[in-house]
Amino acid sequence: MLTGLNGEIIEVGAGTGVNFKFYGEQAQVTAIEPSLPMLKKAQKKASEDANINFLNYGVCDPELNQLIKENSIDYVVSMLVLCTIPDPEKALAQFKRWLKPEGKLIILEHIHSAHSRNKKIQNFVNPAWRAFADGCNLNRNTDQLILEAGFKPEKHEYIKRSLRFVKGVYKLG
Repeated sequence: MLTGLNGEIIEVGAGTGVNFKFYGEQAQVTAIEPSLPMLKKAQKKASEDANINFLNYGVCDPELNQLIKENSIDYVVSMLVLCTIPDPEKALAQFKRWLKPEGKLIILEHIHSAHSRNKKIQNFVNPAWRAFADGCNLNRNTDQLILEAGFKPEKHEYIKRSLRFVKGVYKLG
């Protein structure tokens, strides 16, 4: 999903930088990570010749609106992070604000199960899971939130493992 991406890219929740190796040589990446220990690991992982700007913020921090111009980003990458963001609707609004009109949102997220038994289990386990998994929510309908925010799928698919995932590329609606 990321191989060869070039242009202005924001990676939200860059974590330890595991995705950096996939970006194209011409990529101008802004790695946003609210956890300073994770950000430091990402900085160590970045190659010397990579063009990566590191920002220690949460995606909804108002300071980002001063640092990232409206309609200036080619790709927003969000991988396994919208489950943890306290206000995913606000984050998706930020993504829309940052993306150029032809920009793309690239997503890989685990989502609420489609099966009622598994949904009940996720709902029951979620409060404890959230406390132990740094705010991660097992039971978000992130796929629906993306559509409700006005993004249209260019290509997407559902992956079922022990958790259900949505993976896709979305454009502005």
